[in-house]
Amino acid sequence: MFTVISRKAIAKDILLIEVFAPRISAAILPGQYIEVKPLAALPYLAVPVVKVNATTGTLTFMVQAVEPTGSLLVNDPGISIFENISGPVGKPSLLTECNDPELKSANFLFVAGGLGVASAMAQISWLRKIGAQADVLLEADTQASLLLKDEFEKICRNVYLATADGSLGFHGSAAQLLTMLPHEQVKAYDLITVFGPMKMMKQISDFTLSHGIPATAGFVEILTSAGLTSFRLDVSGIAAEVSVSGPEFNAHLVDFDHAISRASISVKTSDESADVIKLKGLPPQKTEGALPRQA
Repeated sequence: MFTVISRKAIAKDILLIEVFAPRISAAILPGQYIEVKPLAALPYLAVPVVKVNATTGTLTFMVQAVEPTGSLLVNDPGISIFENISGPVGKPSLLTECNDPELKSANFLFVAGGLGVASAMAQISWLRKIGAQADVLLEADTQASLLLKDEFEKICRNVYLATADGSLGFHGSAAQLLTMLPHEQVKAYDLITVFGPMKMMKQISDFTLSHGIPATAGFVEILTSAGLTSFRLDVSGIAAEVSVSGPEFNAHLVDFDHAISRASISVKTSDESADVIKLKGLPPQKTEGALPRQA
């Protein structure tokens, strides 16, 4: 079992949860994620890791109330012990295969929206620890829904903001803002990595492909938002399991139209499953006596 250390609401229905998990925090690498199961009656939920502290043995993940497990985690502060946490899941980012001098001399841009800010924060924090720098471009509907903006401003070289309603930063999408940046600056990026809503990732992928810039895309957030632990992509005509072959892929090889179609079906299926769980009801959590901080 795993003990909850802290809970912090960062937006409506979105929470940061810190848990004591020394084995996972010591093993997890940038790009990987975890699967959480707060109660035995609930299914596992894949969630992106925001921060890891191997010294204290804790890690922090982001969760949104969009399906049964996430909704319970967000709305029930009484859950202090998790039934189980599984991880690390997936392959590490390709950045982990580079040596420190390579990373320090490279020019990175991360583009993130929605829950995708979690994965971006984890990777930028890891780069910063080894002395590498990165820029970030955050996309949101409104100023209020821009997640972790202050935290990114502390660790990034440049922070660009795009809001759909124009309440803060550029009035428009992340892809539109990219076209407004100086051409020389954009072309100087050695890698652009994007996390977040599928349509946004497709737009960024199309932009980078047309400008000849290498790009990767991470898909942990589709697992979280749809309440899934498994999702398949078409990568160069081959079916690739996000949890096995990913969660990050060469963005230019992903069939985003196929992925967007599959995602809409998965979300519908997840919603139907949630209705079934609500009808069945959930047993109350039982905690008898002292429980270990981590099993």
